[in-house]
Amino acid sequence: MKSIYTVVALLAAIALIGSTGIGACLQQAFAQVCPDVREQFTKLTDDFEKAVLDEAAVDPPEPDKIQTLLDDYNRNFIKIFGLEPPDPDAEPPTPDKC
Repeated sequence: MKSIYTVVALLAAIALIGSTGIGACLQQAFAQVCPDVREQFTKLTDDFEKAVLDEAAVDPPEPDKIQTLLDDYNRNFIKIFGLEPPDPDAEPPTPDKC
């Protein structure tokens, strides 16, 4: 039973890290994006990859932990790129610093 958890965790880690390979492509595409956004995105992706690898090395791994890491990565990605709907109570946006 222990080996099943290990295999599942490793497969999940491989899939997640493979999907973050898309992040590398996005980094090239965002070469013209504000340096602050690029730095935040790079740090977020690097931290996510490290956390997934660390979790995959735990014996037995916690499948819910990897899903939580992915959810956090997704939520922070949305924040970095401003993809959240605007808060109706927030002040009007100011021009970009870039």
